Amino acid sequence: MYELQLTTDEYRLLMELPNTGEPLGNTAARRKLGLTKSRYARARQGLLDKQLVLKAPGQGGALRRAPVTGDSELSATDSDSIPTIRPPVAESKLYGPIRTTLGNEWADDRGFHSFVIEETAHQGRRRTGGSWTRPDLVAIGTKTFKHVPHQQFEVVTFEVKPMEQLNAVAVFEALAHRRASTHAYVLVEVRDVLATAYNKKLETLKRAASDHGIGVITFGDPSDYETWTEEVVAQRSETSPELLNDFIETQISQPGQEAIESAIKKSQLWLHQ
Repeated sequence: MYELQLTTDEYRLLMELPNTGEPLGNTAARRKLGLTKSRYARARQGLLDKQLVLKAPGQGGALRRAPVTGDSELSATDSDSIPTIRPPVAESKLYGPIRTTLGNEWADDRGFHSFVIEETAHQGRRRTGGSWTRPDLVAIGTKTFKHVPHQQFEVVTFEVKPMEQLNAVAVFEALAHRRASTHAYVLVEVRDVLATAYNKKLETLKRAASDHGIGVITFGDPSDYETWTEEVVAQRSETSPELLNDFIETQISQPGQEAIESAIKKSQLWLHQ
């Protein structure tokens, strides 16, 4: 089934248009939604780009819902091809399922033994050095190697972006906390059906990430690892132990710090056996 991710304004505008296919004037729609002319124009163009609406005649122009035809890839005769329109997903709603996937399939796939995986985006007034120094999620643990008797300590940070917030600024947010971690990633929500504008923005983000050693992972469903793709591999940063220690003390909760200390002690005992 195809899924379309809409901005908040696009979704509200689409919901205002009659299901019967009757047109709604642009002026009337804009006033109902309480949007400025520029915001309405962006929402209108976004729906046109996604081929969800059509222009209709009328004073000041009008819109109506686009019909689903048999010639379209979204065929009305095929129930699996009918698009599902989802409202925008709040970034904070993505953290929980992403955290679970990081702790399970992502960690297994990477050979990563996690000590702590925490949500660090919202820390209130806690002093962490500024908002851009706070990643959304952090995974701390060790990476093991099949043929090398050595465990590599890793502090991996993640900046999460819903599709409607897709832009290269996310790379520089990730770059801000890369200096105090070993790897930094941008996690980007990408739905099955994208407007051309979103594809262009994603390519721009990937190029910027590659230039700065930042990794990019895209996902369709935060809970389904099969929809995750590592678009750009994060380069390891040889961060000093002092900076890693300071990062853990300022970003990780006290229970998390205690879990890390306990895991390190167990690892040291195991290595000396």
